[in-house]
Amino acid sequence: MSIRHLLWIIVTTTSMSLTAAPLRADEAPSDDVAQLAATIDRHIAAAWETQGVVPAPQADDAEFLRRTYLNIAGRIPPVSEVREFLADTDPNKRRQLVDRLLDHPGYVNHFAHTWRMLMIPEADVDQQAQVLAPSFEGWLRDKFIDNTAYDEMARELIACRISGNEREGAVAYYRAKEVKPESVSSSISRLFLGVQLDCAQCHNHPFAKWQQEEFWGFTAFFAGIEGDRFGSLSDDATSREISLDGSQTLVQARFIDETSPDWSGEARTRDVLADWITSKENPYFARTGANRIWAHFFGVGLVDPPDGFDESNPSTHPELLDDLARSFATHDFDFKFLIRAITASKTYQLSSRRTDDSQDQQRWIGRMPVKGMSPRQLADCLIQATGGFETSNPRNQLLGGRQVDTQIQALFENQRDSNVDPQSTILQALALMNCQFITQQTESASSNTLSAILQSPFLDMDGKIETLYLTTLSRQPREAELSRLRTYVETKAEEPAPRLSFVEAARSLIQPAAAKNNANKEKALADIFWALLNSSEFIFNH
Repeated sequence: MSIRHLLWIIVTTTSMSLTAAPLRADEAPSDDVAQLAATIDRHIAAAWETQGVVPAPQADDAEFLRRTYLNIAGRIPPVSEVREFLADTDPNKRRQLVDRLLDHPGYVNHFAHTWRMLMIPEADVDQQAQVLAPSFEGWLRDKFIDNTAYDEMARELIACRISGNEREGAVAYYRAKEVKPESVSSSISRLFLGVQLDCAQCHNHPFAKWQQEEFWGFTAFFAGIEGDRFGSLSDDATSREISLDGSQTLVQARFIDETSPDWSGEARTRDVLADWITSKENPYFARTGANRIWAHFFGVGLVDPPDGFDESNPSTHPELLDDLARSFATHDFDFKFLIRAITASKTYQLSSRRTDDSQDQQRWIGRMPVKGMSPRQLADCLIQATGGFETSNPRNQLLGGRQVDTQIQALFENQRDSNVDPQSTILQALALMNCQFITQQTESASSNTLSAILQSPFLDMDGKIETLYLTTLSRQPREAELSRLRTYVETKAEEPAPRLSFVEAARSLIQPAAAKNNANKEKALADIFWALLNSSEFIFNH
């Protein structure tokens, strides 16, 4: 076993024992954000009392900073911002951090990518759909730049005009679904209503109330669209019926709440559907949207999976979900409002450190769940920590990708509905240890971050180790960690250089001892950097 692998074991076994500090007694202004945050905490605390849950302590500033950066910007914070935030004594700095991040391009990019994965998951496994993903993600990016309301975004997607060879923006969504009415309706019902209607496509739903005729009645709203992924498209905006699963039986377009559409005037079919879905009176839309935002920050929805709303899968906190949905609608479906309220709650600011057996039932949120990162997130975090960059080959550029994304996607693709406490396989761990990108970026000659730390004259050895921790884990090393790694560097400095070539051996005969000692220290720091990047604390959001 190599020295690096031994060091990885030392770092990994200690890195997840997170130290928590009490939350400062913030005197937040009495505004709508603070009121909804208090409502969240009241509902969660009531469930704790009923279920006998002893909650974890509040997360310290470092844990909150890293978690919030990952959730909003999709990556870990740079060292300069870690130092600044940890040194800041403003009692409202956590809310101020969220405000800054919501105005940051990272929020736009991360949420656009996250919602692209929700809306066109085909792009992660189908190369033809993957070609369409950059255009659609660009459309989503524009929506988040403009802070477009959730209902307006849904309306544009559902009722977009489809014709000819158009394939940009929202139309890319329909092409990704192969312009099949049944595929589009299945996706729309899951996305915006939280209902898995597709289980009733061929027969009545075996567990929920949905009937086959209800699936095709909803699908009839999309009966007018025709075409394929890359050919010419047509759209009969007045079409309102479809044959039931290819049979001779025709089914009329109708809503799933058993109400009938109003076809008066010259209403376009999908416009009528968009009006119904995005209505503030719709019993599904606001709840589904609020539940998706909650699931983004906690890894699990109040209804989970988020597209599993039915009588057999009730919400863990129904009153809380109702209040979230009501506030979301009242504030005109503003994503940023809901994000501010959730992150301002004490529930969100709990430590992920397990301090009581009662916290094991994650549905009661006795502690912050540990979440796996998406492949894109992990790749972005590696690039942020190492200061690395790469030039994509032309094919990757065409698909909007990078080589490191492709490598990480293959290692960490998560097929589960929930990303809470994912199990990192031995194969993934070994592959990440031997990942070409990490190996290259933990060598002093090729790593921007490592070379900058090694060449900083104002950092002593403790300062260099501390900076490596701030760079990767966004926290200071604990005293025990610092002492252990200081000893490792000092011990490594006394070792002879391993496996010297003939030229290197000859050069070492005339090289001053101090220079050899310094080279070994640099190699030891590179090993520490490698171990931190491979630690479980780095690759999970906690």
